[in-house]
Amino acid sequence: MTSIAQQIEEVAQLIIDADNIVIFTGAGIGVPSGIPDFRSPGGIWEKYDPYEVSTMRAFKKNPERVWEFFRELYDSFSDPEPNLAHYAVTEIQQLKGSDKVHIVTQNIDSLHKKAGAENVFEIHGNGEVMHCYKCGFEEVFEEEKHLKTLPYPKCPKCSKPLKPKAILFEEQLDNNLIQRALRLAVKSDLIIGIGTSLGVFPAADVVLAPPPRIKKVIINLTKTHYDHLIHIRIRGDVVDVLPELVKEIKKKLENNSV
Repeated sequence: MTSIAQQIEEVAQLIIDADNIVIFTGAGIGVPSGIPDFRSPGGIWEKYDPYEVSTMRAFKKNPERVWEFFRELYDSFSDPEPNLAHYAVTEIQQLKGSDKVHIVTQNIDSLHKKAGAENVFEIHGNGEVMHCYKCGFEEVFEEEKHLKTLPYPKCPKCSKPLKPKAILFEEQLDNNLIQRALRLAVKSDLIIGIGTSLGVFPAADVVLAPPPRIKKVIINLTKTHYDHLIHIRIRGDVVDVLPELVKEIKKKLENNSV
């Protein structure tokens, strides 16, 4: 059986050899930063029914209830900082060049950008912007202004409830953004999924839709339903695996330069 160290070495060589890489990240990369996972055992959806607090239908019908959920969610984030895995992703991008590594994330926490990454596609939106679904008004999130306005903050233009610019269930993704991400994935040599169960679509299509000729890697603690489509599956904690991956890339690059 191939060891994790051997898998890391193989992935490091794939990264060095690739001309275009897409790194796709899910909730698992944010958990070490204190951001709660939604789907795993003990996750948020064991406490809340997502159809009561996280759909556009629920938001339009009972914005006060949904904002109770939003407030708890913001409190649970508690000003998260990037962790070792985020910084490792940034370092991989810097080693290869930001024009060769694009990051597609389901997460709304902006931690990739805070870790210095470029070319980040936040396909599920961003929790640091408030948005009006009715007229399109937007403004930067402010804790004092938005969390403490009861029962919920309202749009200054049309008086409809504001919501974080994060995609709720039953809400359409930004089609231009997801299509750009898919095009990058299809043109890539290598796709690396990090901290994702590949259970949310169409986001997971970034990993799964590109043809088999493109090498695919998953770094995740648990199995996914699509492991049979993945070339290399590393079962490990992202904060352990990714820094080791960066070390291996640097070692190989140094040896190649000698």
